[in-house]
Amino acid sequence: MSKSNTIPTTARGKERLTREQAKAVGAALLGWTIDMFDLMIILHVASYVSVVFFPSDNDMLSLTATYASFAISLLVRPLGALLLGALADRRGRKLSMIIGVVGAGIATALMGILPGAALIGVAAPILFIALRIVQGLFVGGIAASTHTLATESVPERFRGMTAGLIKGGGASLAVVIINLMVIGISAVIGPEGFASWGWRILFLAALLGALINYVVVRRTEESPLWEASRRAETAADAPTVPKTPIRGLFSRQWRGRMLLTAAIVFSASAPYYLTTGILPTVFKSHFHLPQDQASLFVIINVLGSAMVAVLCGHISQHVGRKPVFIWSGIGCLILIPGLYWTLDNVLADQPASILVASAVMVMISGAISAPLIIFLNETFPTHIRSTATAFSWNVGYGLSGMMPTVVTAVSAETGNIITVLIVLSTAISAVFLMLMFTSGETKGRLQDAAYGMNR
Repeated sequence: MSKSNTIPTTARGKERLTREQAKAVGAALLGWTIDMFDLMIILHVASYVSVVFFPSDNDMLSLTATYASFAISLLVRPLGALLLGALADRRGRKLSMIIGVVGAGIATALMGILPGAALIGVAAPILFIALRIVQGLFVGGIAASTHTLATESVPERFRGMTAGLIKGGGASLAVVIINLMVIGISAVIGPEGFASWGWRILFLAALLGALINYVVVRRTEESPLWEASRRAETAADAPTVPKTPIRGLFSRQWRGRMLLTAAIVFSASAPYYLTTGILPTVFKSHFHLPQDQASLFVIINVLGSAMVAVLCGHISQHVGRKPVFIWSGIGCLILIPGLYWTLDNVLADQPASILVASAVMVMISGAISAPLIIFLNETFPTHIRSTATAFSWNVGYGLSGMMPTVVTAVSAETGNIITVLIVLSTAISAVFLMLMFTSGETKGRLQDAAYGMNR
């Protein structure tokens, strides 16, 4: 381990980021961006993908099938989290990240060259779903290494901000890139060309992102806390630990906490999918905004969300994770259903008002998940941290990622997507607040350079 990457344990509060620590944060941010880029492309071109791979006389049913393929990739992510999470805990965060990013990039790129149902019939949706499954396995593994590498590498005072930057900044940067590409490609080849084949360029671009991240991670140092943990495990007087991180995670000591954190992740991440994840479809299908305007609105929304996430992550470093969770949860409970109702009943024909209201909803959903990464990392010890946090994250996000599928499926029957969004956002925000009121504070508990500090 390089001296420059060692986290000082004295003069707490006066630390500064070293070059190597900043590189670790940059590598993690890039990895999370690529993770979200690969995962979220389909939500932003769902209307085009549905026509090519899931054609139907009912447009909403085609969209539902497309969102279901998105949900399938989310459902297999916990398996990828266990496999690559265990690798990250036993062999290091860097190796796990490289395998996850490159594997996801290749699977995503293959979707971009897959022929549609018009050419190969039923094989098209089957192969598309198969690639979504493969992609989901690798994407699940990316979550095992990116945030652990970054938060374990930086001094304590930067951990809340780092978590907010990776979660909010990475997700927002991915959405911005996707929508800028949509706008740029449409401007060059026209809306008809984009609908015909231009959307495939987004999938192919995933491979380039994977190669860039590979180069960056190769030049980044390993997590100092992980290296300290490995040295402690080999010490002569080291206590016995489970042979595998997976066995440790499902032991009596940790499985209850793992289930609780998975429930917290689900209820904290659902507002993201009920706003950022579904708004591209709501803008076009419900409010009938043109593609360019819808993409521009999404870009503005997520940039605001990124700034709020970094700010709330930093605030959590001063006041604690729990107060930020509770106040943002109250905001989600009130603002998301309230603004959806207002949009549908008062502001439906006012694009400027749609932009402002949607931006507020997206920003409050960014606030609620800003401390989520560091909260998970502080909950589990180093020797099972990647496995535990990735599994909890992917179980929770896998369930919440089904929200667009549930919304479109129910809306196909009821004919009112906004009503469905109001009901779901209210119920899930209430569940999140109940969970948080029964949860404890975790701030400052990451620095267990040894492997087995009981919480």
